[in-house]
Amino acid sequence: MLKRLLAQGWLQEIIAFLVVVYIETVRRSIRWEIRNSEFIDKAKAENIPIIGVIWHGRILMALEGWNRDRDRMMAVASRSRDAEFGAKLVKWYNVKLARGSSYNPAKPGENKGGGQAYREVLRHIETGGSGALTPDGPRGPRMRSSYGAVRLARDTGAPIIPFTWSTRRKTVVHKSWDKHCLPSYFTKGVIVWGDPIYVAAEASQDELEAARLEVEQVMNRITREADEAVGGEIIDPDPAPRPQKGADGVPV
Repeated sequence: MLKRLLAQGWLQEIIAFLVVVYIETVRRSIRWEIRNSEFIDKAKAENIPIIGVIWHGRILMALEGWNRDRDRMMAVASRSRDAEFGAKLVKWYNVKLARGSSYNPAKPGENKGGGQAYREVLRHIETGGSGALTPDGPRGPRMRSSYGAVRLARDTGAPIIPFTWSTRRKTVVHKSWDKHCLPSYFTKGVIVWGDPIYVAAEASQDELEAARLEVEQVMNRITREADEAVGGEIIDPDPAPRPQKGADGVPV
């Protein structure tokens, strides 16, 4: 009953508005320290296309990092019913959205629109925009990167820019797969940017795997750095999964 009610579009619109109010009021109340932002400041000033990546559990404060020219950003969300709420949320921020998720080896006959979403983001970056991905979304494992960002970097030449945040006081939703983090009001926060990661256009599968692992390791390093910097609860990644093959025979 409750699940059906929460799936109603009108109710999702109301909840999305309330979440936006929370995001906008809480982020303005936090005393933010920003680390390693030199490259991202240059990218914003010079309209350099980037591929921003943040773990799924930290997405609520993602737009605190990219806080202007949001019409240049295109995010990716799955076609699931749950993702409809996220779609309603980002429209408040003028962020474009590509709908689709990666191939699931457990459901080989199911088209989740990942290819179409990938092409939309690819075209957006090639025409001067930027992309935003959660490399561990939409289904996890938590804080383990898929290949989406590194393939996009290979095909566009745009750098991958890891991003994270943490606050001294926050609520961690331990029952969620991503251990979603909800920052508290009037606390200390830190934003940490990673250095740009480039992937060569002629990168082999082994080089793609090395880049994917680099993205994952950098994101986990800066996430731990952020958690430790504010003395907050540290969120660890899930155990590394076994490699799986996609529909085209390459790992996903």
